[in-house]
Amino acid sequence: MSSGLVTAVAARRASWPLAAFLAVAGVAAIVFVAAAAIPYYLSSTYGPPEYAPRKGWLMLHITGGIVAILTGPVQLWLGLEARGMTWHRRMGMAYMAAVGAGAVGGYYMAFNTDFGWLFGASLAGLATAWVTTTAMAFWAIKKSLVEQHKEWMIRSYVVTFAFVIFRVVQPLLQNVGTITEQLAAAGWLCWTIPLLTTELVLQGRKILRVRV
Repeated sequence: MSSGLVTAVAARRASWPLAAFLAVAGVAAIVFVAAAAIPYYLSSTYGPPEYAPRKGWLMLHITGGIVAILTGPVQLWLGLEARGMTWHRRMGMAYMAAVGAGAVGGYYMAFNTDFGWLFGASLAGLATAWVTTTAMAFWAIKKSLVEQHKEWMIRSYVVTFAFVIFRVVQPLLQNVGTITEQLAAAGWLCWTIPLLTTELVLQGRKILRVRV
């Protein structure tokens, strides 16, 4: 068997874990959108009543989040596997626009919340991490730093996935403290811990590859 064929077979085998991981993330994103986001479009009374006076800003946040969370797995797959780069770039522009719109809505909700300043701070921190990781990914690719671009896009999507993680974490805290404390804790935990874990994986892999 030629070395080229061996390399191709190994590459295909190596891509399966990535494909499986992104497929799971994609399915989770679709379920989240169907169960937790679409109802906001179907009913004007859906969601906490405290959000009603800011429904437009909330919908901007949700719409940006939907586009980002659904396009993310496909875009990451195309980019990490270097396939369909034309579509990758187009989806990347849509992803960045969605993050920008979602972050604007997130910032407004953060500074105009009825659930306390700690929850507002968690939303502002999330929006900042969302914009920063995405902007760094764009800056890296503009400088032709492909590997850094890939890493920053992974971080960006991890922050995007905080929408899903929040919905998992918040119910687990129902017997801990007040509703304001629960929301604040979930608002911080949904993106800080996943982002730290991602960084440990990204940098840990580099350390493990070093042979002294």
